[in-house]
Amino acid sequence: MTVKELFEKYCTKEGSGYICHGRCFELTPASEEEIRAFRNLCDEHGVDKMIVSELEEYYRQNNSFFDYFKCDEESLFDWWEDEDQRSIWLGCVDDDSFIYDDLTHTYALGWAGSHDIGDYETLMEMLEAYLKEGWENGWNS
Repeated sequence: MTVKELFEKYCTKEGSGYICHGRCFELTPASEEEIRAFRNLCDEHGVDKMIVSELEEYYRQNNSFFDYFKCDEESLFDWWEDEDQRSIWLGCVDDDSFIYDDLTHTYALGWAGSHDIGDYETLMEMLEAYLKEGWENGWNS
């Protein structure tokens, strides 16, 4: 399933965006220049090529995660500090943070980069769980 298909399945369409967890988000694909900059950031931080490919596939469909950081922003790596913390901070909605944790090799959803809401094998699995939660609770309309 594509990013757009997930949003169409679980969120209400409003204008050119989608309502998710009470906010409207647009899906804007990253440009080739943004993708190159993203790859360069990943190379600088030694991100596994498989994860780079997975994230790049997402960013080709949407250049940010809930309009937080664009894919070419250094801020994605604010939580990539040392051998004890290597997370790509994908974005936030309110207090919910979305990360890729290089230490556990999982995507995670939680408060301030924690895993307290859930761990996921793939980015799309994490995205679907979040969108589905909003849909089930009536927060996506």
